[in-house]
Parts: sequence; C-alpha cells; structure tokens
Amino acid sequence: MTADPGRETRLLEIKGRQIVVRQLKDVQMLMLLREAQLMQREDVETTRKLLATTRMMDVLESAIVQDEDKEYLTDLNVRGDLELSDLMGVITVFSNDEEPKKATVRRGRPRKTPV
Repeated sequence: MTADPGRETRLLEIKGRQIVVRQLKDVQMLMLLREAQLMQREDVETTRKLLATTRMMDVLESAIVQDEDKEYLTDLNVRGDLELSDLMGVITVFSNDEEPKKATVRRGRPRKTPV
C-alpha cells in the first residue's frame, strides 16, 4: 500500500530543530514547479514574479504541521536566517529511501526440438 500524500508526515531538521512536515500532494508539487518556472522567465512582470514567490511560500508552509514550527520558521525568515534550500527539504524528505530495483531480465524458453 502506498502512502497517502497529504497525510504522511516525517521529521525534517531545519537549523537544528526537528520539524514535522506533511507530504505535499501532486497538485501542490505541480504548482511549485510552475511558479518556479515563471520566476525564471524574463518576459514575466515583476508583480507576477512576486505573486509566484508568495504562492510557493504558501505551499511550502502548508506542509508544516505544527503552529509552533511555523512561527519558528517565520522568525528565522524575518532575521534572514532561513534559506530556500532549507524549505526544499519539505520535498526531498519524502524522496524514496530505497535503492531502485534493478531491471530483471526474462529469458525466453528454449526452443523445443522436433520429435
């Protein structure tokens, strides 16, 4: 049985503190990707890029389970001690911990010799 995105939680260490994070759902991941791509485009207006930043932060914040942890991260951000790479752990903490399965080779049956 696979984990239900949005319900499974894991611990993520951010700046020395263990924070409980919820797995993002597929649509949230797509939104993060879309907004990140918009921020990189030169033909996008600054106001739209600011909106993209806000949306990305909202999505990442939605993964933080406990209010005390949200406040801790907000305080870090206000002081300038929080990096985007710290928040990207919300995504990577749920990456598959298992080694990828090796491809199996199916051998065909030997030909039968006519009798």
